[in-house]
Amino acid sequence: MNKVEITQAYESLNQWFQSLNEVDEQKWFAPIDEGKWSMAACLSHLLFWDRFSLEERFPFIKEGASLPPFPDFQTVNNKAHDYAESGITKTELLHELIHTRMELLSIITSYSEEELDTSFSIGDHQFTIREYFVDFIQHDYHHKNQIEVLLS
Repeated sequence: MNKVEITQAYESLNQWFQSLNEVDEQKWFAPIDEGKWSMAACLSHLLFWDRFSLEERFPFIKEGASLPPFPDFQTVNNKAHDYAESGITKTELLHELIHTRMELLSIITSYSEEELDTSFSIGDHQFTIREYFVDFIQHDYHHKNQIEVLLS
C-alpha cells in the first residue's frame, strides 16, 4: 500500500467507527460469534493496540531501531475486554477510538512516501513503517468483517 492508500484506509475506518454509534445496545454487547467477544470488546481491543503503537512504538521508530517484542497479547486483550465491560458508553469508546485513530493518521501524514520504508525490528521480526501500518489495517478489516456479519 502506498501512503495515500494507508491514509484512505484509516479515514474509511474512522467513518465506519462513527457509523457504529447507531448500533443498539443489545447488539453492542452481543458476542460477534459463538464463543467470541462483543462488538464493544472487539473495538476496545483495537483501541488498546492503537494506544500501544502510539505510546510504545512510534516514539522509538527510526532506521535500524531494535524495539522490544510485543507484550503478551492475551494480557493486553484481557485489559481491552475489561475496559469494554467497565461501564464506558458506546459513544465514549467510539470517541476514544476515533480520536486515537486521528493521532495515528497524523503520524502517517507526517511521513513521506520514502520514510514509510524505514526499517526497524520488533523482537526478532523486521518491519518497515509501511508494513507495520498495513499489518494493523489488515487486522482492523478482519474485525470489521466479523462485526459486519453480526450487523447483517
